[in-house]
Amino acid sequence: MARRGTGRPHGGRPGGGRPGGSTVGPGGLGRRAFLGLAGAAGAAGAAGVAAPLLAACSQAASGPAGPAGGGVRIGEYVPGPQPVSGGRRGGTVNVVWSDPPDSFDPAVGSNLTAWDCITELVFFGALMAYDRQFGGPVPNLAAAPPRVSPDGTTLTFRIKPDVRFHNGRAIVAGDFAYSWQRLLDPKLASWGASYLSSVVGADAVMAGKAAHLDGVEAPDDATLAVHLTAPDFTILNALALPITAPVPREEVERLGNVRFGQTPVGYGPFRIVSYDGAGQTARFERDPRYFYPGLPYLSAVEYHWGADPQIQLLQLEHGVADIIGSGIPSSIAGQVLASPALRPLARSFPSPGNIWLTMYPSTEPAFGDRAVRQALNWAVDRAALGRVTYGTATPWGAPFPAHLADFTSVFQPYGYDPARARRLLAQAGYRRGLSFTLTVSSADPFPAIAQVIQEQFAAVGVGVTLNQVSSNALYSLESAQQGGARRLAMSADDWYMVQPTPADEVDAIYVTGGSSNYCGYSNREVDSLAGRARRTFDPIARNRIYAQIQRLIGEDAPFVFLASTDWLAGVSRRVGNYHYRGETYSYYDRMWV
Repeated sequence: MARRGTGRPHGGRPGGGRPGGSTVGPGGLGRRAFLGLAGAAGAAGAAGVAAPLLAACSQAASGPAGPAGGGVRIGEYVPGPQPVSGGRRGGTVNVVWSDPPDSFDPAVGSNLTAWDCITELVFFGALMAYDRQFGGPVPNLAAAPPRVSPDGTTLTFRIKPDVRFHNGRAIVAGDFAYSWQRLLDPKLASWGASYLSSVVGADAVMAGKAAHLDGVEAPDDATLAVHLTAPDFTILNALALPITAPVPREEVERLGNVRFGQTPVGYGPFRIVSYDGAGQTARFERDPRYFYPGLPYLSAVEYHWGADPQIQLLQLEHGVADIIGSGIPSSIAGQVLASPALRPLARSFPSPGNIWLTMYPSTEPAFGDRAVRQALNWAVDRAALGRVTYGTATPWGAPFPAHLADFTSVFQPYGYDPARARRLLAQAGYRRGLSFTLTVSSADPFPAIAQVIQEQFAAVGVGVTLNQVSSNALYSLESAQQGGARRLAMSADDWYMVQPTPADEVDAIYVTGGSSNYCGYSNREVDSLAGRARRTFDPIARNRIYAQIQRLIGEDAPFVFLASTDWLAGVSRRVGNYHYRGETYSYYDRMWV
């Protein structure tokens, strides 16, 4: 559920990639990453999964963290980064963006501007919500973790009472049934439809063969039963994302899909009060009936879009803006971090994503040799790459992001050893080196990364010709590669997770035939272990399996692993308690000024 190959506008949305361009999805996110979640559906067998699943849902929410001193204390535990208590009420925060939102409809919106609003302003989570800085799903609109059938294929939720849409109507179980059918309706063309592919009947609705989603039942207003085709732990991640958020049918029908996408009726901490496309602004005001009493602290949040990053930085520096919505890109990060006046406005957060070079053995036969692939990994001085990405990436020579909840790596990341790289190339029969073309997106920071890689590979006898194309062109080339075309030898890619689990990458990128497995990587042991992991609801046991998968992938080296992504936020000094997660973005509900 992340985005690949479209470049990093800096910040992202769900599932792989930072939205920011028209082709990305929310979350750290690109549509390709979102669609990657479908690969995690369809696992088989899961006797006795109920207890581990309940433990997995509840273990992160151990209790509220109290305020450091003074301020409002929030009595109820609120999912997400902590602390929540300690704020003061009032004030407006101004957020600046480059791009207009593509839609504030949670089933449709996919770019960075839209995702920020959908996840943290007009909506907040769904039945579940991601917890703390790196944790997984915990109850949100659900009153408690779901009751799970012995075979792991039916989850029964109790809906939290008296949670209301912004129009004042209470949310009931039937709202979820309606909203999910709408999400799956091919006429809506939602990028997130495949998130529900493990629900019984979802495929029929997506194919236009059925209007009713058979796998969802609402026997009464407080009860929702979800039937799965097979046990699938990732369904709880899907139910934590606002693509599965309930929407009021009466408002969708009154406004129509387009107007609902501009002025949605949600249930989050803020309600939208104005949207001005010509004026490039939107305003959101505090909802006094928000279902987490005492929040939000702010009176309002205003969006302003249409300014380039340099203008946004000037607005932040002079107090016109409070937050740079899409973060500080690496193109100006060096300027910011080197300035005593600007550096205090930059706040760095680890973000669940990777940057790597993809190798295509179908085009370049040398890449079919594991020794060659390993040699190229040892040839990279990742610290030097860090100097051109500044605070937006951390050198990391391994599969999966450096920060994952409950995950302990057993794979030793690749380091910089050019002598070892030369030996491996010689052993593989390339004593005199080899040459190929590296294709990269024109989006920052890929051109700078490519130039450094070109120099470092040359030092071990590998010649690289650079080919720079648009983000959309690279996406098309990679998709064609998966279809059998031989147009790429190597490309530079990024992936931003929307699920806080290695499944986000494994099922889309590394399993045979995965939706974003463009290089054709295939390892039967990886496939087998990935199937076991999908059937394992206990997160600790599951992540032990993923550690084995990481070791196998790391040794196979289908990619040249370069970095684990970071998020460099631009936040004014007057903003207190700023929190960010790569999958969900800025948490306005617990922010104050």
